[in-house]
Amino acid sequence: MPKPKIEIELELRQTIRKIQQSIKQAMLRDRHGFRQKIRRIENGLKKGSRRELANLEQLNKNIATSVAKREYRADNLPKVWFPASLPVVEQREKIAGLIRENQVIVLCGETGSGKTTQLPKICLELGRGVDGLIGMTQPRRIAARSIAQFIASDLEKVSSAKTGSTVGFKMRFADQTRDDTFIKVMTDGILLAEIQGDRYLNQYDTLIIDEAHERSLNIDFLLGYIKRILPSRPDLKLIISSATLDTEKFSKHFNNAPIIEISGRTYPVELRYRSLLIKPTGNDPVEVDSISREKDLEEGVSDAVSELFSVKQPGDILVFLPGEREIRETADFLRKQNLPGTDILPLFARLSSADQDKIFNPGNSRRIVLATNVA
Repeated sequence: MPKPKIEIELELRQTIRKIQQSIKQAMLRDRHGFRQKIRRIENGLKKGSRRELANLEQLNKNIATSVAKREYRADNLPKVWFPASLPVVEQREKIAGLIRENQVIVLCGETGSGKTTQLPKICLELGRGVDGLIGMTQPRRIAARSIAQFIASDLEKVSSAKTGSTVGFKMRFADQTRDDTFIKVMTDGILLAEIQGDRYLNQYDTLIIDEAHERSLNIDFLLGYIKRILPSRPDLKLIISSATLDTEKFSKHFNNAPIIEISGRTYPVELRYRSLLIKPTGNDPVEVDSISREKDLEEGVSDAVSELFSVKQPGDILVFLPGEREIRETADFLRKQNLPGTDILPLFARLSSADQDKIFNPGNSRRIVLATNVA
């Protein structure tokens, strides 16, 4: 004997109610789509469409898959450890407490504080990265890739983390992320582009906007847009990380978000000023300026390198140059000097990833890195 219509309707309501509850346990990126589908199914059922029963069954399976994925992530959350020597680690508990209690925090960390490499790990320790990704933005591609590799190698000491899986990176022409990625390091331009297909950034449960003090157009657009979606995303945590004292502006923009300041580590620096001007060596009573000339940039760099070599102190040499052309010309000039036991390594944004990675792999030779400000 077939069930009465009212009994069927009651069963359907109970099924829909259970499905709505189970959506809360699904991955963040799936929840919005699931809720939209269930509204369409409910409207279809009210109109008497029996086809929606099959759609309801399929939706239930999809939700179960998403819930299982979230449970897997929770069970496989990477273990973390923190090097005690970094200033940011000394205030780890305070930072974790602020993240736990606030939707937005502003962190001012001086250079060398460890904020970039340790903030994603603090978020992992809090259980972030389970419902969605922990996303961190960097202004430069080389930084995004190298930071992802560093965090992965750091986590690998206590877990099975790998670059491209547990910790991934994404930039133009390169996407090293997977379904089992917890931390995603990307350029700010990539996050901005993702808004077109993910309007509420539902794939993330935590966002870290690093180097926010650079105030590029990308960063300013991101901060403006994220502020607008935060009321619709109460589950999203935002950490704004800056290396300068612009933090008051960031805090005010986000309704007086709490600020925490971290001191940095400094190392002794010796300053030596060298002029490019070549003065005459003779004793002729001539005006110096009439026969003086300026060294070429390559000559100046070569003389500075020779001086550093004469000190006989170990260590590589980093030379900042204006652009790619100057780097190539200086590299050619130095190679002609046939410096013993020395590698000349250029570094600029258009260089291939393989060539850029050479600076992170020290060998037995002394290295001279010729770089733009990408370093």
